[in-house]
Amino acid sequence: IVVERAMWWPGGAQGPWYEGHNSAGATQTGTAWALAEGEVGGSGGASTYILVANTGTSAASIRVTVFVEGGATAIRTFTVPPASRFNVDVATVFGAAVANTRMGALIESLGASPAPIVVERAMYSNAGGRVWAAGTNALATRLR
Repeated sequence: IVVERAMWWPGGAQGPWYEGHNSAGATQTGTAWALAEGEVGGSGGASTYILVANTGTSAASIRVTVFVEGGATAIRTFTVPPASRFNVDVATVFGAAVANTRMGALIESLGASPAPIVVERAMYSNAGGRVWAAGTNALATRLR
């Protein structure tokens, strides 16, 4: 079995598609994941989303820690319903702490019996007057 997540942008007058991204599916769940790349704002108007799938049968309490270029950190916690996917819009959730900067992130499932999760990152940027002219996504690195 081969599993992936692919996303395509319709091209309108420029053709059927103008951009897309793809990442392989996870082979196992974990309780801690790391993302090495993310960006908000900047010259390309970048947007970053952290995508968390709770594969368990109970709600997951997760902690997202962003490590901003230059040394600052910011932390937020969320509840992810069972058997669902939850999206963290980094700019909206972390606001001024991440404005016009690059960052990494640590995503942890919390509690005495942490729920099994899978994490990926999607990032989009603007170019040539087109919003989300480019996009990329990647599976996070499983730490435990």
